[in-house]
Amino acid sequence: MFAALRIASRLPLACLYPIGRLLLPLARAAVPSRRRVAARNLASAFPDAELRALMRRFYAASADLAMESIRLISMPKAQLGARVRLEGAEALDGGGALVLAAHHGNMLWAVGALADAVPAPVFVVYKPPHGNALHRMLEAIGARFDGRLVPLSEVRRTVLRCRQESGVLVLVADQQPGAAERREVMFCGRQTAFFAGPDRIGRALGWPVYYLSCERTGRGRYLCRVEKLCEPPYEEGEAGIVQRYAARLEADIRSAPEDWLWFHKRWKD
Repeated sequence: MFAALRIASRLPLACLYPIGRLLLPLARAAVPSRRRVAARNLASAFPDAELRALMRRFYAASADLAMESIRLISMPKAQLGARVRLEGAEALDGGGALVLAAHHGNMLWAVGALADAVPAPVFVVYKPPHGNALHRMLEAIGARFDGRLVPLSEVRRTVLRCRQESGVLVLVADQQPGAAERREVMFCGRQTAFFAGPDRIGRALGWPVYYLSCERTGRGRYLCRVEKLCEPPYEEGEAGIVQRYAARLEADIRSAPEDWLWFHKRWKD
C-alpha cells in the first residue's frame, strides 16, 4: 500500500485532485461509521446549518486534503514554500517556544513549512495513526523536512531534548485524549476533553505558547499564522492554556467548518 502511495505522490496535484474526487463515493460508502460520526459532530457543532451541504463541503475538502498529503511525500521544498505562506514565524527563530497545532486546514503542510522556515530545531509530537501505510507515510514525510517527527509515547524524552537544544516543540493537540491525561473545557458549545499536555508541558518549560493556524486561501494554497496565545506567568487554573487553545481553534472552525477533521469521536453520544 505504501509503495502505491509513494508512486502516486510523484503526480502533480492537477492529476491527484481528480483522482481524489473520483474515489470520494467509494470512501463515503466504504466506511459508513466514519460518515455517521462526522454527521453527528457537525450537527452538534452547527445545529442551524444545512447538514447535507456541510457534509458535501467537508468530504470535498477531505478528498483534496488526502491528495495533498500524498503529494507531500515527494513534493519539493520550494513548491511547498510557494503554496504555504507563513506569517509570524520569525517569533520562533530563537527557539524556546511551545506551538500548538491542529487538524484544521492542512496540518502536514503547515508543520512542514514551519519546520523548514524556523532556524531553531523543531520537534513535532503527534499521535500515530492506525494503519501501517499511514504510519510509514508520516515517517517518509518527516524524513524529508527539517522537523523531527516524534510519536506521543516519546513526549517526555522529547521535551527534555527540546529544552536542552532550545528548540521549538510542536504539539498536535486536538484529538481525543486518553482517560488519565485530559482537560475538560468548553468547545463548539459542549464540554470537551483535550490533551492535558499543553498545560503540563507549557508550565514545566516556562516558555511562551503559540498557536499555528492554517487557512485555506485556494485549492492547494494556505495562509499559516503563528500567534502568541500566552506567556509566563500563566493564568491560574490547570486548564488555562488548553482553554485558550480550544477557543482559538473553535474560531478557525467557525470560519471554515469543512476544513477540520470531523471523523474523530470528540463527544460522547
